[in-house]
This record gives sequence, C-alpha cells and structure tokens, in this order.
Amino acid sequence: MILTPGRILDACCTALDLEHGAAVQLHRAPALLAAAASLRGQGGPDAEVRSYAETQGLGAYAPPPAPFPLLPAAPAIIWDVGADAPAGRLYELLIWRYPQDHPVTLLALDESGAATHITRLALADLATLNTQHSPLNTLHLPSLVIAADLRGPEGLHWVVARLLAPGGCPWDVRQTHQSLRGALLEEAYEVLEALDADDAHGLSEELGDLLISIFAHSEMARQAGAFSVADVFGQVAGKLIRRHPHVFGDVAVEGVAQVHQSWEQIKAAELAEKGRSRPSALDGVPPALPALAVAQKLGKKAARAGFAWPDADGAWAKLREELAELEAAVDSGDAAHTAEELGDLLLITARLASYLGVDAEAALREANAKFRRRFTSIERGRNLSDLSLDEMIALWEEAKGAV
Repeated sequence: MILTPGRILDACCTALDLEHGAAVQLHRAPALLAAAASLRGQGGPDAEVRSYAETQGLGAYAPPPAPFPLLPAAPAIIWDVGADAPAGRLYELLIWRYPQDHPVTLLALDESGAATHITRLALADLATLNTQHSPLNTLHLPSLVIAADLRGPEGLHWVVARLLAPGGCPWDVRQTHQSLRGALLEEAYEVLEALDADDAHGLSEELGDLLISIFAHSEMARQAGAFSVADVFGQVAGKLIRRHPHVFGDVAVEGVAQVHQSWEQIKAAELAEKGRSRPSALDGVPPALPALAVAQKLGKKAARAGFAWPDADGAWAKLREELAELEAAVDSGDAAHTAEELGDLLLITARLASYLGVDAEAALREANAKFRRRFTSIERGRNLSDLSLDEMIALWEEAKGAV
C-alpha cells in the first residue's frame, strides 16, 4: 500500500491523538529543503554579478530560506525524512525560526500507516539524529506560540505591540515620536560603534535595538491611525524592487555608475508621481546628519551635477588655498571670519575625501577612537598634572607605537 500525504496525515493524527480535520501544514522533506535553498531571481540578468560573500572573498554563497517555507503559527507534518532529506538538514532549516527546545516528534510508519516507533525529542536533537532512508520517517512539528516566536519579525511585532497595548508598560505608553527621537539616534550610533569595532556579536545586538525603535514608532503610528508596520514593510520592499530593475526586472546595466544613474532617475519619477520635486541637485541630504557626513554628501551630489574637479589635484590645491585663508583670518584677529574659514577648510577636506575614496565621517570616528586609545594609555597609572608637556609628548610618541 502506498502512503499518500492524506494517509500520512491521518496516521499522525491517530498516533499522536491530534484533532482530525484541524489545519496543518504537510510537506515532503526533500521538496521542503529544495524550496528553502532557492532564492528566485538571485543575481539578476547580469551573470557577472556575484554575491556579497563571493565579492568580499568570504567564501561560497548560501541562500537564506527566504521566504521561510513554514508558518510557525500552525502545526506541520514533514514526511520522507531520510537520505535525501536528513534530519540534520531539517534542523538547519527549522532553527531559523524555531527555538532549540521546541518539541518535535519523529514517527516511523509501516506500509499500513500504523506508527511502529514514536520518538519525542527537542529540535536541537535533530542536528545529530541519524534516520535511515525510508519514506515512512515522518516528523511532527507543533505550532509555535507567538511568545516563543522570537526569531522572526512577527515575534518582535507582538512584543512591541504588547508593550503599547492595554495593560502594557506604563513608561512605553507615555512616549511619543518626539520623546523617542533621542533613543533612535543613540541606537543608530551604537550600531556604528559596533561596526567600527568590527564586533559581529555587538552588531547583531545593536541592530536588534534599532529594530525596537522601528517597531515602536510603527505601532504608535498604527494606534494613531497613521500607518502600520505592514505599511513600512510594504513601502520599503516595493521601493527596493522598483529601484533595482536590473535585479528584479529585465533592465541591463553596465557598472556601478549606471546603477546610480538609474536609481536617481527612478527616484525623480517617484517624486513626480507624488506631485513633488527636488529643484536643487543638493536636495535629499538630511540636515540632522553629522556635519562632516553632510559635507561629503553635498560634495558628491554637486559632483554628479558636473560641479567637480576632474581629479584630486584640484581638491588638493583648493585645500591649500583654504588653509592659507584660515591662517590669514587668524592673523587678522577676526573670530567670526576665522570660524568661517575653518568651516570652509573642513568642507573641502570632506570633498577631498571623496576623491581619495575615503568615508570622511568613518575616518574621523576612527581618528577619534585612536586618539582616545593613545591618550588613555598615557594616563594609565599616572597623574598627568605631575607631568610637563614634553614628558606627555614623549609618552604619546611611545603610545603611537603601541596602540
């Protein structure tokens, strides 16, 4: 007798005393794994475009299970677990959304559909479980309650919505978009700090903290009748698809320059559809960005409009000119003019950074961190007020070779 998916479902319901007719997902294990390992449209029409991992020299590309092929909120039965779909590979898929201690049940069914063996274990046990090849090896995965669905966006959405719901957190429900503005900026800067420190674990944690702000603002807006987190997802996903027709469509591009050009054209068309426009080539730079980052972005936008030196030589010459003007302003004793010329010098320094292929803001952050390391090293075990400037400079030179 051949066990059809329907008979396998009936067999599991009988063996595990499950409710017949209840909604349940039914998947053949090899097909489930194949679906999870395929990311449609990857690479776009340009076969020369490699993945991030390959481009950065990090190894072979492995696609994520996107979309995740199971709905954790509903129970699932996965059959034909064996050589073509071993338990270890199923574990690698399921651990994306299910916790390590999530209960699973492995059943061995005979040809009549009766369960000959029933083994209850935790999801983590699947990682090393050996299952002989048999189409009768079947896995039952109970539904994941929302409070335990912590590895997907639905779980975080539920947590944040619960905090802002009746009976939620007294502090959270008293916040506003404006009162949380500082927290959003702080979390963004902590993400940058983790990036600068090359701290992968810290980056994972700080990105999560940034997500809290995104979900909180979205839930506050939903309750105010403005928009929901679904609108946020829909807008950003749609925007990325529209602005990458060379990946999600059939548009061919040659090189990064054409990608930038296409991106700007699509952005302009989107604004026009909304009845808006950016009359200046410099529009679109958020003024709340750090001033050095704004300076570099303004310079890049001006360059795209043709307002740029043909090479770095022009930027170097302008830098020397601005430095001379700053010295003259200082000699004049005019404080306001000195501040103006110092600003001009910083602006052209940011412009030069673009010619050199350097992120000016990141370079300054690294310089600040380096200064902090070296200064704290000369402070260590010493009272600087007891040292002369020459002694501190000597210690600084030593620190330069050490940190």
